[in-house]
Amino acid sequence: MYSIMIGLSFILGNAAAAIALKMRKVPNNIIIYSVALELTISMYLGVMFAYLLAGGKSYGLNSTGGAVGILLGALIFSKITPMYKDSIFSAYILALPLMYGIGKIGCAFAGCCGGIGYNGLLHVHGKSRNVFPIQAVEAAVFLILFAVSAFFFLKRKYSPAVAAVIYALVKILLDFLRDTHAERVITANQIMCMAVVAGIVVGKAVRKDKRKGSASGICGNGSGEGSAEGTE
Repeated sequence: MYSIMIGLSFILGNAAAAIALKMRKVPNNIIIYSVALELTISMYLGVMFAYLLAGGKSYGLNSTGGAVGILLGALIFSKITPMYKDSIFSAYILALPLMYGIGKIGCAFAGCCGGIGYNGLLHVHGKSRNVFPIQAVEAAVFLILFAVSAFFFLKRKYSPAVAAVIYALVKILLDFLRDTHAERVITANQIMCMAVVAGIVVGKAVRKDKRKGSASGICGNGSGEGSAEGTE
């Protein structure tokens, strides 16, 4: 079931992104190329992140690494086709919580990545104790986030940058309910999410400065022309 849900998460996530791109009138060949790139990068980084986190001892598929791959793929393809940049980012960031949520359903069936010790409502039995059902909770939360995001996308009020920051912050908070926090203050997943948030914030700030610089240049040129005309 784990392998089926992981595979399904990539298929449905990219299908959702393709539909979103089609709704934004992106040509079919651009959609096909972008899906191919996203699948390649997200799966590669998902496998490599899992390999590195295991200390090079085993392979797997790290969902956070896959999400970083989606963001990186969107960034690369936006540089290749700058005329479709906004549509590319919107479509693939929109698909992130769907892919992650479905993937976590597979994790819940497999029983991997356990939660903190917990004996309250809806606890699940781990290897040696009762634990918090973190995978089921993550799946539910991110599928709800996808539904809300899709609503705003259809209303044309979806901001991919704001959405990506929200997804990352939610992941950071939910990670505190994993058993990995028993031995460390901050996890690798949280570090990756923080890096994503920092990258988005810095990127937005740089673009804002560039716009201000362009506007100042235009105003300066306008003033100079006015002065010349007055002198004449």
